[in-house]
Amino acid sequence: MKTEYIAIVVMIVFALVLFYFGYVSFLKNKDLKQPEHSSSIDIEKLVKALGGVENIKDVSFSPSKLTVILMNQSVVDIVPIQELGASGIVEGKDTLSIIFGRQSENIANDLKKKIS
Repeated sequence: MKTEYIAIVVMIVFALVLFYFGYVSFLKNKDLKQPEHSSSIDIEKLVKALGGVENIKDVSFSPSKLTVILMNQSVVDIVPIQELGASGIVEGKDTLSIIFGRQSENIANDLKKKIS
């Protein structure tokens, strides 16, 4: 009877070791990267409204605002940007700050891909 308990304990330990190594190898082989999010607006229309790819020097963002550094501010068309969902636009000397809310980071990332 004592040997039966020892055999059961050995089988349980063996099963737990197999489970552990199986789980660890599963996690190593699984791609745990976060899915890439894209913006909900038409980036092509935004680029066109900003004067084209060649007019955009740099793009940055804050939690609610997209900031675009431009070569020439005079070629920017504000109306299409507002139609894309911008809740506010602030024009600087060579920058344009556009309030898109939570989508600002995704839009900035999409714009950076477009201009690079």
